[in-house]
Amino acid sequence: METLYNPANDEYFSQPYIDVKEHRQTPVPHYYVHGGFKGTEIDGANEVRFCFYYPEKQAYEGRFFQYVSPAPEDEHESDHLTGEDDRISFCLTHGAYFVVSNQGGFVIGHDPSRLYKASSASAEFSRRIAKELYQTDERPYGYIFGGSGGSFKTMGAMEATEGIWDGAVPYVMANPMAAPNVFASRMHAVRLLGEEGMKKVVAAMEPGGSGNIYEGLDDMQKAALKEATTMGFPEKAWFCHPFMGDGALMVLVPTVYAMFPTYFKDFWEKEGYEGADPTSDAVRDRMQFVTTVEEVIYEKKLEISDEAFSSVDNSWVNTMLGGEALPRIRLAEALPEGTFQFHCRFRVLSGACKGTEINISEIDGKLLTLHPENKGAGNTNPFKDLKPGDQVMVDNSDAIAMQFFHRHQIPDASYHVYDQFRDAEGNPIPAQLPMLIAKFIAVSGAGTLIDGNIHGKVIGLCSMLDESACPWHGDWYRQAVARHGKSENFRLYYHDNSIHDDRAGHLDDPQHQVDYVGTLHQALMDVAAWAEKGIEPLPTMKYTLEDGQIRLPENAKERGGMQPVVKACVSAEGQSAGKKVTVKAGEKVSFHAVIEMPENAGSVTKACWDYEKTNDWSGAEELIRCQDGSVKVETSHIFDKPGLYYPCIKVQSQRHGDLSDIFTQCKNLDRVCVEVR
Repeated sequence: METLYNPANDEYFSQPYIDVKEHRQTPVPHYYVHGGFKGTEIDGANEVRFCFYYPEKQAYEGRFFQYVSPAPEDEHESDHLTGEDDRISFCLTHGAYFVVSNQGGFVIGHDPSRLYKASSASAEFSRRIAKELYQTDERPYGYIFGGSGGSFKTMGAMEATEGIWDGAVPYVMANPMAAPNVFASRMHAVRLLGEEGMKKVVAAMEPGGSGNIYEGLDDMQKAALKEATTMGFPEKAWFCHPFMGDGALMVLVPTVYAMFPTYFKDFWEKEGYEGADPTSDAVRDRMQFVTTVEEVIYEKKLEISDEAFSSVDNSWVNTMLGGEALPRIRLAEALPEGTFQFHCRFRVLSGACKGTEINISEIDGKLLTLHPENKGAGNTNPFKDLKPGDQVMVDNSDAIAMQFFHRHQIPDASYHVYDQFRDAEGNPIPAQLPMLIAKFIAVSGAGTLIDGNIHGKVIGLCSMLDESACPWHGDWYRQAVARHGKSENFRLYYHDNSIHDDRAGHLDDPQHQVDYVGTLHQALMDVAAWAEKGIEPLPTMKYTLEDGQIRLPENAKERGGMQPVVKACVSAEGQSAGKKVTVKAGEKVSFHAVIEMPENAGSVTKACWDYEKTNDWSGAEELIRCQDGSVKVETSHIFDKPGLYYPCIKVQSQRHGDLSDIFTQCKNLDRVCVEVR
């Protein structure tokens, strides 16, 4: 019989305290409580602390929502958020109080169960305060949510406990083999394709493109792209390549160095590893550039207060802040042109720091920015005695070796994307490491090894264009839940045209993406209605999984979920409607769009076109509501200058058709192509 955690039985959290309790007027009137748990410090720091934000009594509906970040962060980290991203205001205006903790701080080498235990203790103590504040004996319902690494923590909390949270919404979901394998395979493709190859892939997937992402690539490039695609990188998501980098790969690499450092030697020497094959692309692109130090530069280091790191894309930065400042290094010579220079290793070959090495986060000509290790306040500077004239090496060997890491970490058969690396009998073809390091990283991120044995209602939300947590991860967890016979307590929704990041107020490429924040908030409201009133949420969406790719039906009613589906086309005089037209400057172009809603998902609240990449969708088109429930939008535009344009329509919907509720607008987009000659 499984033993589930209950903070009531844990003496470690038996000394809660409150150091701030006050009424605040902003962002809306509420009661604010801050405190922690005495005796929970580790190494003189990292005390478990929390913030609670309670709505006034007339706005309270008997529930709380609790956020868990990808990497443990300061408990005040949600305070700065505004607009749709403002978790505090969402909760206070939707009948809930908001709970957030520092999850016990970022601590290396300690029991990872501290994560869900700290969250559990904070949740239970918040209930005690709520009963006192609202003068009631009724137990508040509780719901936990988090994305990316926070999805690990959300799923771990729902599996390791019972009765703490009634439901959960993990989003942009990870799985036990996600990190660092997702980042490894995509960086291999990025290196092989280069800037020009990436542009070809993106062009193929644009409106009016061929749809064939392999068009114009050589055999080696095709193979790398096929591997990444089969591993689950979405075909349409390569537009992210200018800004996605290698995700959290360099945060995770120190774990590989610590657990299996010989990998980086074996890769280049032992049979079964790509680096030992003299004909491989790894050997072709390897660089070990030796030069000397020209200057050691110390600048003001980044402090936690300098910038807020609270999204699923940047929360991991908190793991590197607070330690000793590292110098920037100016080399005597620039690296050879055309070499692969992304996240190389800096090695000192002579002088007082001989043998010291660290990863490089940025190379700008001769100037190197070093990458701090992920020990937060424990980061140290090993280059204090580095001097001009010391011999150093810039080495991309480890970065290239990491791009093949996923091939040497083949898990069980439930991870179908790895079938490309198995023989006919199901055995791994490449050489294998003696342990699945990815699963170790997963445990350190969740507090337990997630396996789908949930205790409560769970709605999972995944992004179709997620460049960092592949869409199939959601399907893997759905199947894991089914193996425990708990499918009736789980729903899975896919969000089209969204990437990994969870900031509505910051879109890396507004022309290609919409945020999923409104859908996330609606999912929280739905899981609450499910647990509190027995109102079944919308069914799991219809989808298929083939060769690592999740596919959704084109029709909104067949697809299901919450998101509106918009299909746009363009036409001009003498040309029928389609995804692309060619016109002369000054010629009128007509735009047509049909918006459909999944059954019971609400109604369309807004639509707006951006014709010439202004990134302004503040206007509103006329919505023509049809008898079949669809909505039409018909407009026109004249382009004055020749060029290639990709007009984009963005639409949104809300469960009750309420445009004024900024927190629960579900969004989508479509694009067309206009070539003006």
